[in-house]
Amino acid sequence: MRAFSVIFALLLAITGSLGCSSNVRSYSRRAPVAAQVPQTNTATKDPVFLAAAGGTPAAGDAGTDDGNFPRESRSAGNEPGAVDRGAGAGATVAATPPEANSPIADGGTLTPEEKPPTPESSQAAIDQSATSDRWTDLLEQDLDTAVGQPPERRRIQFSPQVIDHPKVRFFIQYYSSTVKSSFKEALARSGEYMPMIAKVLNQEGLPQELGYLALIESEFIVNTKSPNGAVGLWQMIASTARKYGLRIDSWVDERRDPVKSTRAAAAYLKDLHDYYGRWFLATAAYNAGPGNIDKALRQSKAKDFWSIKATSQLSDETRDFVPKFVAISLIATHPHKYGFHEVRYNPPMDYEEVEVRGKMNLTALAKLSETALPVIRALNPALLRDSTPPGAKGYRIKLPADKAAIFLAQQKNNHQDHNPLRGRILTHEVRKGETLFSIARFYGLTVRALMNFNGLTSSQLRIGQKLKIVLEGLGRTLR
Repeated sequence: MRAFSVIFALLLAITGSLGCSSNVRSYSRRAPVAAQVPQTNTATKDPVFLAAAGGTPAAGDAGTDDGNFPRESRSAGNEPGAVDRGAGAGATVAATPPEANSPIADGGTLTPEEKPPTPESSQAAIDQSATSDRWTDLLEQDLDTAVGQPPERRRIQFSPQVIDHPKVRFFIQYYSSTVKSSFKEALARSGEYMPMIAKVLNQEGLPQELGYLALIESEFIVNTKSPNGAVGLWQMIASTARKYGLRIDSWVDERRDPVKSTRAAAAYLKDLHDYYGRWFLATAAYNAGPGNIDKALRQSKAKDFWSIKATSQLSDETRDFVPKFVAISLIATHPHKYGFHEVRYNPPMDYEEVEVRGKMNLTALAKLSETALPVIRALNPALLRDSTPPGAKGYRIKLPADKAAIFLAQQKNNHQDHNPLRGRILTHEVRKGETLFSIARFYGLTVRALMNFNGLTSSQLRIGQKLKIVLEGLGRTLR
């Protein structure tokens, strides 16, 4: 009987142990590996607005992926350890950037719900990846449609789905609130260059909105230089610039020339598009370089733009380049819609080019043209020294439109040759039936030069009016 009692007690003990073990397993809250959120990275900052002195990120810039910037949800397997929150969560976070003291901004880790992923969440990830594919396809269609339009209608009309992407909405919010003051200054500077850029891009068969890539690259500051040596409005490195015909030496850096660098950038963008066949890859390659994009595509085997970063070393700056471009184009095209009122745009560049033979000091040039030296320098940022470069061929220098005739007249008077009439200023008395056009043609001048030299604001003449005429023509090129 005693033996039976011992056996029974042992059986109860074993049964109780099995029951407790089962209960522990049932309430174990081990989070699956696939549901952990990676640590926040706040070391990398968004370098959209470059400081004028050296291309470093401006103070107050928002963070990027895995930090202050919300990442797009990925399909399962694209990035080990990433949480899939679905399109709804991404849209909410993107529309409201994190506060400075939030766990993300402080470098903390979000704690996901400790439960295994459901079939619904996996399907949401697949749907989100498909949405990203559709976004790039729609953006490509928008750009292709614009390129195919006649010049007078060659503008990008972004599809609602393109505008509504979480990253685009985030950058619209970012530029129109977080860095609104800096962005407003960049918009003001765009008034000086965008009319010229739009004209050049139109001539090259490209929509003018691509000009806002220069805002991302340089904020329309012509003397901007990045840490890796990229220079000018379009931030071109020396090897690429030389490939597209820009002069770079100890006297001149034409990457700083707004017109010449814009023509080079347009040719480069077209070549990148011919190579990749997709505009969003061409614009990303403009920022990162085609070698880096090719490497990223090989490493990640990405099927959509957003997945390129998953297994590659492509920077967040480059991944965000395309949605930034969309956001900036929208704001710059419709500033009032996004809260930018009373932007005081700089006046467009207005100049004439004259040919200077041999080396000429800019101070002397300013004196001859009756122009302030800072104005001469501002119109000719490609000059690295205080003089034009030496050489047998003439160097074309930009002067204010109303000063070119004055400079050429003064220059010719200072360099008289054996022809006693060369460079002389004569007085012409207007006769009946004469017009500005007929007088200008008779003396080999342009109407504009004749008006500027005489300070005329109207083309109307009166009989007996006296006009000053510079003989021998002015040899200048109108813009």
